[in-house]
Amino acid sequence: MCKILNLEEMAGLLKKAQKLVLVSHISPDGDTLGSALALARALRSLGKEVILNVDDDLPDVYRFLPGIDDFRRFDASESVPADLLVIIDASSADRAGNAMQVVKAAGVLNIDHHKTNTRFADYLYLDAAAAATAEIIYSLIQALGVRFDLDMATCVYEGLYTDTGSFKYSNTTSHTMGTAGKLIDMGVDPSFISDNMEVKDRSQIEMLGKVLETMTFLKDGRIAYVEIPLELYDHNVDTDSFISFPRYIRGVEIAVLFKQVEADLTRVSFRSKTADVAKIALGFQGGGHQKAAGCSIHAPLAQAEEIVLKVVEAALE
Repeated sequence: MCKILNLEEMAGLLKKAQKLVLVSHISPDGDTLGSALALARALRSLGKEVILNVDDDLPDVYRFLPGIDDFRRFDASESVPADLLVIIDASSADRAGNAMQVVKAAGVLNIDHHKTNTRFADYLYLDAAAAATAEIIYSLIQALGVRFDLDMATCVYEGLYTDTGSFKYSNTTSHTMGTAGKLIDMGVDPSFISDNMEVKDRSQIEMLGKVLETMTFLKDGRIAYVEIPLELYDHNVDTDSFISFPRYIRGVEIAVLFKQVEADLTRVSFRSKTADVAKIALGFQGGGHQKAAGCSIHAPLAQAEEIVLKVVEAALE
């Protein structure tokens, strides 16, 4: 049974543990990475032993984050003892990768902001109104009684920046902007974040040109999708922003990005102006928000597209 915690109870649970493993979700983004890094730094300041884990490659775009090299990827044969396993910004167990099998912990805490959360952990702190899990981490660090340093503030700001689409998505609230303002007062340089996030490698632009050639429209232009086949996929190239191109075409209501990362694994990202794409993603054991969600399909690209696009089309009927 999953026990729902309030902020003070979550802080108390973390304070009781001495050795913790903090897990960022697969297909890591700036929110899960920034949140984990900020919390790890706060817990270490309290004398805790902290291991950072992500069961995936780290996109180069986040290499500027302080402490990013601390992340480990567990081998499936490992056995890692811990007092508490903390899974950050993940709405379902599969998003944690192999951590729940590798880590032998007395309890599992899930910190999340996705309304599609499946309550898979022993303990859950869920704030579906938060723009990003980083918004929760900001309050949690305060509840832990830890004074923010610039590295913590930078990591939290990065989480906010990522999940609000640089503060332009509809999930951006006055509370989000107020939190960002406080982080700037702590010394965060917004231009440092945006410059690192917006700079493009030549390989990224070259791949983008090839991906845009795949753009396909359905339902009289109400659906647009692009694809990254396995032969084009490169884990060192950040493709998170590619979905913005079909998303912002006039008349497109749902945009989809298909990315084949293995022979039988295709990751799917959804963006929407109207339809609840979280419901679509949840149907494939994924999750997210009403206007931004994702899932993984254990099938090659063509088969994944056939399966998913039927559901997407039905969502507009």
